[in-house]
Order: sequence, then structure tokens, then C-alpha cells
Amino acid sequence: MLDEANREIYRAVRDARRRDRAERLTSVVRAIDDLLFALEDLNLRGVDRVPAELRNRASRLLELVPEPEPEDENFRVRYRVVPMMDVLFKAQELLFQARDPDRPTDDDEEELDTA
Repeated sequence: MLDEANREIYRAVRDARRRDRAERLTSVVRAIDDLLFALEDLNLRGVDRVPAELRNRASRLLELVPEPEPEDENFRVRYRVVPMMDVLFKAQELLFQARDPDRPTDDDEEELDTA
């Protein structure tokens, strides 16, 4: 009986941690969406450079993203709008992958396309 109670407690704690992590990841995805919206607005207005305030926001958000491959030196804050948007889309993909490890990656889709 005590073993069963311990298993239930462990399961409840594990599930709570999983939900908390998913909520944190979702909040980062939403913050990136807000930043992408601001960058898209700049892009539509013909602004080519990312303002310092938005670069700072991007930097803080990228710190919350699970690390990409160490050799991916392109995963950093950019000064131009479109490349910064590309980095943020990559960040969101990494967050989606962290939230759902079984989610197909871009590499998986490329393999399907060439098969």
C-alpha cells in the first residue's frame, strides 16, 4: 500500500513537472510570435535593420531555447529583419521539438521528400 502511494506521488509530481515545462515552452513560443509580428511589421514597412530593443528581446528569448547543434553558428541575434525572423522560426521549431520529441523535424520531412 505504501509502495502504491509512493508511485502515485511520483507520477503526480512527474506529470506536474511535465505540464509546467510545457507551459513555459508555450509562453516562450508566444513571446517569439509577438516578436515575429513586430519584425513582420518592420519588414512590410521596408525597414531592414532590427532596432536595438527588438534585438535585446530576441537575445533574451533565444537564451530560453533548448540548444541547437553546437556547430549551428547561425543561431544568434541578427541585425537584419529577415535573417532575424529566420532565426526565430528555427527557435520555435526547437521549442516545438522540446515540447513534443516525437514531432517530425525538418530533416525528417526532407528525407520523406527525397524518398
